[in-house]
Amino acid sequence: MNHPYAYEEKRYEIHVPGMRQGTRFRLAFLSDLHNCAYDEIIRRLEKAKPDAVLCGGDIANCPKFPLLPSWSTALSFYAALAGKYPVYAVPGNHEARWREAKDPKLRASYEDFHAQLQEFGAVLLENRIVTLEAGGICLNLAGLDPDRRVYRVRTRGRRVFQDGEIERLLGKKPEGFTVLLAHTPNPAADYAAWGADLVLSGHLHGGIVRLPKLGGLVGPGLQLLPPYTKGKYVIGTTALIVGAGLGEHSIPVRIGNPRHIVYVDLIPRESKE
Repeated sequence: MNHPYAYEEKRYEIHVPGMRQGTRFRLAFLSDLHNCAYDEIIRRLEKAKPDAVLCGGDIANCPKFPLLPSWSTALSFYAALAGKYPVYAVPGNHEARWREAKDPKLRASYEDFHAQLQEFGAVLLENRIVTLEAGGICLNLAGLDPDRRVYRVRTRGRRVFQDGEIERLLGKKPEGFTVLLAHTPNPAADYAAWGADLVLSGHLHGGIVRLPKLGGLVGPGLQLLPPYTKGKYVIGTTALIVGAGLGEHSIPVRIGNPRHIVYVDLIPRESKE
C-alpha cells in the first residue's frame, strides 16, 4: 500500500567511543505507523541496508470501545521487517491504553497481538535492556514502557518521572554506550538524568503541521508548540533524535510534514577527528 504523502529520509552520525576504526552500525528508526504499512518503507530500507530496525511505539491503534482493534496490517508489516532485519520495538501510548483497557476482551486481544508480534521475530523491549555487538563494542539497547500517566503530562523541559523511577523500571544505566527507545520525547530531561547516550522517540507526529522557524504546531492532546517534534536535540551529554512518524490516526493530515524515516549511523569517535 502506498500513500500520496511525501517521504523524507534523514541521516545522523553519532560518534561512539571504542568502536573499531572503519566500522559503522546503522540503525533505522520507525515510529507511529498506527496500523499502516507502506511498500515504500520496505523499498527504502532495502536501499539503506540497516543493521537493525528500531520501532518507537504506536505500531497499531488503541481500540475505541466497544470495537476490537484491527491490527492485521501492522502484523504483516512487522513480519516482513523481521524477515529481513533484527527488529526491536517498544510500546507507545496506544498499546498502553489497549493493554490496560477495562474490557477483558480488549486486554485479551492485546495479548494476542503481543504474542503474534513476537512470533514473527520482533523483540519487544518492555522495560528491559539487550546487548548488541556493534563495531567491536557491546551496544546497550534499552526500551522504556512507562505508566500511561507519562503520556498525559504536558511539559516544556520539566521533569516528568519521579526520582529514581526510570532506574526502577530499567535498572541503572549500564556501562558502555546506551541507546534508549522511549516513545515520547517530552521527558527528555529524565532520560538524560538516567544517563542515556542516545534517545530515539516519536509520538509527536512532527507537530502535524510544520511551519518554517516555528516547527511543529501541535502535539497529542492538542499541546501547542511542543518542544521536541522532529530532529536532533542535545540535553547535557544526551542526544535526542525525534522521528516525525509514518502514519496518522485521529487527525489524518500532514502539512509541511512528510513521512519520516530516520537512520542513525554509529561510527567510531576518532573517525571524524
